[in-house]
Amino acid sequence: MLRFHDSVAKTVLYSLVAVTTIVLAAFGALDYYREKTAMEEMLRENLAKSTVRLSTALAHPLWNLDVLHAGKILEGAMLNRHVYAVTVRDADTGTLLAGRSRDKDWNIVPYREGAPPKNLLTKSKPIRYNNRDIGVVQVQAGAVFMERALQNSLANIILRILVLNICLVTIIAYLLRRSVFTPLKSVEAYAQNVSSGREPAAGLGDMRFYGELENLRGAIATMVEQLQAAEKRYRDIVEHATEGVFQTRPDGTFLAANPALARMLAYDSPEEIIHRVNSIGEQMYLDASERDRLVSMVGDTGAAEGFKTRFVRKDGQTIWVVLNARGVPDDKGALHYLEGTVMDVTARERAERRLEILNRHLKRAVRDRTRRLEEKAAELENANRRLTELDELKTTFLATVSHDLRTPLTSVLGFAKLINRDFANAFLTFAGDNPKLARKGHRIIENLGIIQEEGERLTRLINDFLDLSKIEAGRADWRDRDVRAADVIDRAARTVSGDFAEKPDVRLSLDVAASLPVVRMDPDRLSQVMVNLLGNAVKFTETGEVAVRAWRPEEGRIRIEVSDTGRGIAPDAQDKIFDKFQQAGEGDTLLDKPKGTGLGLAICKNIVEHYHGAIRVDSTLQKGSTFIIDLPAHAADTRDPAA
Repeated sequence: MLRFHDSVAKTVLYSLVAVTTIVLAAFGALDYYREKTAMEEMLRENLAKSTVRLSTALAHPLWNLDVLHAGKILEGAMLNRHVYAVTVRDADTGTLLAGRSRDKDWNIVPYREGAPPKNLLTKSKPIRYNNRDIGVVQVQAGAVFMERALQNSLANIILRILVLNICLVTIIAYLLRRSVFTPLKSVEAYAQNVSSGREPAAGLGDMRFYGELENLRGAIATMVEQLQAAEKRYRDIVEHATEGVFQTRPDGTFLAANPALARMLAYDSPEEIIHRVNSIGEQMYLDASERDRLVSMVGDTGAAEGFKTRFVRKDGQTIWVVLNARGVPDDKGALHYLEGTVMDVTARERAERRLEILNRHLKRAVRDRTRRLEEKAAELENANRRLTELDELKTTFLATVSHDLRTPLTSVLGFAKLINRDFANAFLTFAGDNPKLARKGHRIIENLGIIQEEGERLTRLINDFLDLSKIEAGRADWRDRDVRAADVIDRAARTVSGDFAEKPDVRLSLDVAASLPVVRMDPDRLSQVMVNLLGNAVKFTETGEVAVRAWRPEEGRIRIEVSDTGRGIAPDAQDKIFDKFQQAGEGDTLLDKPKGTGLGLAICKNIVEHYHGAIRVDSTLQKGSTFIIDLPAHAADTRDPAA
């Protein structure tokens, strides 16, 4: 009898017995079901054939009312041991004419009316003679003998299963024990020897292993070699580590130490530490209570990290160290020993002390610097307040000067126009044919025209400068309302139509989308922007076209473009074209004195940005310029209109 003491062996054996039993039982049940089905089908076929034969055999005796002959035929049918009863009845009345059945001992007896036994198969067939139904024969068959046969078959199946199961399990168990369990037992003993530190069993290499077990044996042997190599590497790491490594008992004695710890504490070797240090707290710690605190911390939490303390070396010097230790418990859970590392941080501690001193000096310097900065900030705040007051004075002065300048300029322009008209109409005619007087008269008219033109320019300069000053100071009047940008663009085009009339080689085209949304802004300000851009475009364009396009590039915004085919703007001047006193042409306004004030684009930029829009220019020399304006649709002004 095979006996296995390993849990793996028992598990495999029990699983094997269970699996083989289930499989064999399944096959036996399948055979039993097939045999039962075949017997039932054979019984039904025999019953049908017997009924047909009786129907044919009883036709002539029943027609001749030969009951004796019919009874003999019925007794012949009863010779089939599966037949339980045979009856013959009249076709019209159903009266019993003849019948045979069986008693409880299965003997043939005359048929008696009564409840038939259960589980009977019944088959009926009419008896015909000369194409007339003269009676009905009924045959009832029982499954008694079939059930006995099935019971015998079931007993044989169970016996076969038991015998087969015992044979299979015995053979497979023997093979498993020989090829699996015994080698596994050897591997287990080998692993136990390795884990306990004993030399591995030599017999493992002599035992024969099969298949995967041979791979397992090779893997375990390789793993043991790797573990031994890892242990050697670990020992080398500990021996050559720059940090001290230790194992100590809670009572204050050493179990192990590495050379780095010996060097750190000025001992000749780790063995000297182990033998000479009997009380770590008293012999190594500057304060013995620190040792007790470390042991208590490890006992409570299981580990201590970054524990800083001071050690006393063998030569009496004091050093700062940082310990990282963990506790190793015994079988009862009590602290068995401590192990960890020691790092000498004396140099770092001294550097931190020096850094702390430097930080104190730095904080003092920062405080002094901060105080001086605060005093400087107060001075700047006072200066800013004075500049604000000066700016307000400047604005007031500009408003006063602008008013005082515009009053005499209006008179100068008016009298210049009157003198020009009166001189041309009343005095120039007296020159007659005198060419000298005519030349002087025309020169006077030209000079009066220059006075008129420069006076108008000076008036525009004063108006633009005052307007820009108000906008920058936040004192401009903004009469915002919902306006149709298309209407403002059309009105601006009509305003500058006179400038285009003076240049017949320059045409103006408008392309304004019909679905352009309304904007909320001051219509006069938008008109001022458009007139300024159109005026610049026609001023610097001699031939070609000035085109205005307006559409909605995306939801909630509108875009307006003013393009011309003029001389364009240099790339280095495009970034500062919107600054004050810079014109769309070349050169500085204050130097070249072209027509214009040099403030128009600066005013346009301030107006567009006031309504949270953007304006930019895209230009190429000798090919023209395009000024692009993006404005938000339905954008209400967020500033105070009263400002």
